[in-house]
Amino acid sequence: MKKSLVYIVLYAIALCFVSILYSCTVNPKTDDTGDTDKVDTVLPLNISVYLDLSDRLTRALTPSQMERDTAIINNLIDIFIDDCINNGKIVNSNNHFQVFFYPTPNSSNVALLAKGMNIDLAKIPIQEKKMELMNMKDHFQTYLAQIYTDTMNENKWVGSDVWGFFSNHQVDKLCIRKGYRNILVILTDGFLFHVDNKIKQGNAYSYILPQTLQNPNSSLIVKRKGLSDLEVLMLEVNPYELKQRDQLITILENWFKEMEVAKFIVNETALPVNTDTYINSFIND
Repeated sequence: MKKSLVYIVLYAIALCFVSILYSCTVNPKTDDTGDTDKVDTVLPLNISVYLDLSDRLTRALTPSQMERDTAIINNLIDIFIDDCINNGKIVNSNNHFQVFFYPTPNSSNVALLAKGMNIDLAKIPIQEKKMELMNMKDHFQTYLAQIYTDTMNENKWVGSDVWGFFSNHQVDKLCIRKGYRNILVILTDGFLFHVDNKIKQGNAYSYILPQTLQNPNSSLIVKRKGLSDLEVLMLEVNPYELKQRDQLITILENWFKEMEVAKFIVNETALPVNTDTYINSFIND
């Protein structure tokens, strides 16, 4: 009788153990709200800043365009560093941040300085990551100041080729990484033009100029789709005539939509404090 009782107790314990093991391996993960369908995954950040070095830098603005651009990049760096700290230890961070130009400026000095504005924590030894982040803002400010100074002094406006950058898939190569949250911030006045890409198809163009905006039906040519792994924030859009602002922004937004960009916002130039709000909302929303 005693043996039978022992067997029953052991059998009950075994059943409880199996039940607990099964619930741990089969039950879905839940988040803090108890939602069994939602599993929180924090992706590393891949932030790219496309800087338009064109005659927009000579526009009469207070603060100047250089000061506005620098303030934007400083804010992005703060967000980048905070993410490295808050989402796991710095030593484990694989975040990436870069400032780049397309096409590459003719100035060899500018091209050399641009190489210093690329921080890839996945490739930096663990013991050096903290120091890189501590010096990041100072280094970037120094490089940017020199780039703007050299560009303004040379007064040779190569411009940027935003349309070509997307259309020839350079954006895929430079700004999209698998397993990352890919954010592209474009600093431009919204007038897209490069001599190497001047195409017109009816009311659609490969560029935007004040003349094309005189056509109420103008649009940008869409040469590709499939950008669902990319978020785009275009800032500092600044038409020469206020009445063309809405049309310019609509053309750019429709272009991003047709290319199937996952998330996009086009904002006109504003005081840095307001632009900071747009940036924080875009990234943290």
